[in-house]
Amino acid sequence: MGDTKKGRDKQADDAEKRQREQELASELERGDEAEPPREDDEESDEDEDTADE
Repeated sequence: MGDTKKGRDKQADDAEKRQREQELASELERGDEAEPPREDDEESDEDEDTADE
């Protein structure tokens, strides 16, 4: 097959499609996992404590 713009565009589209499918499969696998606890609240409390000093 010759190197044409149409061929390059198809390869790029196929690569993007594979990437989306891999990301979706990864998200579906992780969908059953529990969400990790948020550390933002704890860190903001520590920041407030050190701000008074």
